[in-house]
Amino acid sequence: MKFTKITIILCFLLNGQSYGQGTIELENLNIDAKQNGLFLAIHSSGSLSMEKITGWVNGDWFYMTVHEAQGDSAEICSAPYSFPVLEIDNTNTEESTQLAIRVSGQIENFELYLSEDKHTIIAALYYPAETVIALMEKTEKGAPPPYSLNSRIINVLYLTGTALTISGVISGDGSDNNTELVLGLSVLTCTYLYDRFLK
Repeated sequence: MKFTKITIILCFLLNGQSYGQGTIELENLNIDAKQNGLFLAIHSSGSLSMEKITGWVNGDWFYMTVHEAQGDSAEICSAPYSFPVLEIDNTNTEESTQLAIRVSGQIENFELYLSEDKHTIIAALYYPAETVIALMEKTEKGAPPPYSLNSRIINVLYLTGTALTISGVISGDGSDNNTELVLGLSVLTCTYLYDRFLK
């Protein structure tokens, strides 16, 4: 009788341990915004398989469900994010967990991967081509010119041009070959045109 009671207790303990080990916890969501979309990475407490991970897009929401896993909703929903991410949600059921991310605009396509150690889910969300082009054009318009002189260099050029011009006037003998005067006036003219119209 004692042997039977001990056997039953051990069976319950082993079943409880195996059930606890079968549930994987997801936590530590990282969101990396790129020009062509978003890259998400969420870590798990155990090894995952792609057969248990599904994803889909509905309007401005991206959904990912992981079967036989539970999400740490408090940690996932408080993950740092910025525009174009608008909202993060995590819902657990008895059999799965679902991550939902709302973005500004649309997601045209997505891909799901697992890291080499199978402990991190990576989701790549891609914007439509026209959205990427519009963002690139906006960035190019707001970008500084490819080559610009700072104010200190401009001041040095003004001083150099002025010094060369004065030196040319003082040392000028009335001939047309006054190199310092020509060079000084050229430096002043070019610097002024750049400072006024191209800066």
